[in-house]
Amino acid sequence: MGALVKMKLEPVRTKRNFETILEQIKTLIVSGDLSPGDKLLTERELAQRLEVSRTSVREVLSALNLAGILEIRPGEGIYVKRVEEGSVIEPLSLIMLLDRDEVRHLLEVRKALEVEAAGLAAERRTGEDMTRMEAALAAMDEDVRKGNTGEAADLHFHMAIAGSSHNSLLVRLMSTIHDTMNQTLKTTRQLWMSSTAGTPQRLFEEHRLICAAIGDQAKQKARELMYQHLWKVEIEMERIAAARKRT
Repeated sequence: MGALVKMKLEPVRTKRNFETILEQIKTLIVSGDLSPGDKLLTERELAQRLEVSRTSVREVLSALNLAGILEIRPGEGIYVKRVEEGSVIEPLSLIMLLDRDEVRHLLEVRKALEVEAAGLAAERRTGEDMTRMEAALAAMDEDVRKGNTGEAADLHFHMAIAGSSHNSLLVRLMSTIHDTMNQTLKTTRQLWMSSTAGTPQRLFEEHRLICAAIGDQAKQKARELMYQHLWKVEIEMERIAAARKRT
């Protein structure tokens, strides 16, 4: 219980309850006041200490649980999750929840790289390239059927398109954001799926259409479909973030 006593929390006096509560908990983790394995105050105690509603606290705790920062154990309490050394200091999923600009910047870079990658892939794809894209698409379809988020197959699909461009520099550039994409895809997919019905099926269909355009060597269509796909993700994440700011 030592960590609970040391939790220096300030009353929240802003309309942006979600961000403010999240920032305070993040600060406690980064400063070392909360360490992996520590137990947090209860939802009720946090609400009293922060002078906010339990609903606001519950939403933050759910988001941090979703992001892999906290672990909610029914009947036991809320704990800082034990993760690999160093990764809890600045996990990208937590930054994403705190700062919409981080996600927007990533999606802007992805549009700059992947729209052209889709066009080049439509021009240059080989049979082996199509096999890789279709395998990733099949894995995504299976994930949708099983109710999984499908972020691994999603990432494989986009990297397969980059490879199909047969532009080594583009592939290297995509590789530089590979880890960032990997860390954000799961969180963004979960947030989107939890807020909008039918998201997995819609995302799968968007990927299927991109794959079909590349297979048909329809360069302009492939570029347009990729741009629309990434634009929709950006708009949806903006909508979710805006909804959270109103809480």
